[in-house]
Amino acid sequence: MKVYFWYLIAITNAEILLTLDMSFTLASFFPSGNLVNEPFLTLDSPQWKELEGGYRRVKYDASVALKKLEQAIEIKIVKELYLELWNELHHQGDVGPASYYAVPHLVRIALETKLIDYNVLALVSVIEIQRHKNNPPLPKAFATVYTSAISQLQDIVNIILEQDWNLDLTNSALTAMALAKGQLKLAEAIFGLDSDDRIDEVLEIY
Repeated sequence: MKVYFWYLIAITNAEILLTLDMSFTLASFFPSGNLVNEPFLTLDSPQWKELEGGYRRVKYDASVALKKLEQAIEIKIVKELYLELWNELHHQGDVGPASYYAVPHLVRIALETKLIDYNVLALVSVIEIQRHKNNPPLPKAFATVYTSAISQLQDIVNIILEQDWNLDLTNSALTAMALAKGQLKLAEAIFGLDSDDRIDEVLEIY
């Protein structure tokens, strides 16, 4: 009985060690996508291929879509490109280094082309809101450029002030303005008011 007891302990310990060893080995085959720590990535940088977006362990080269966005001359094309960018840079609350490094380009392109709808404001806002949650940290060397881009969201809003605003554009513009002024919690609260039903729920409470 004693021999059997020690045999079970030995087997259990071996299983634990094997599990730890397998975890280490698998992790070594799938390195983190947050290894890039550059102050900025041009759209010609090969490092885009190393970055994860909204899907863990999946690399996404955002520079391809960003270059197309840069060349777009119609809002219809911009909307089509944003379908891909939404899908790849954000997934169920997850964002990654590709999402972060895309932000200055998304803001710059919107300011240059002035082809603006809710997409740029909403996507950049989502990335900024979600990065403060259970997501990879912002690369330290990139922090200055990134925060500058977030502050420029107000410049995008200024361009569209004379447009007619539907609920989506109003929601994303107000969220973006709050983020540009450093009001993260307020921005998240505003962003949650994305439908008439949600607005009615809040109004019933207050």
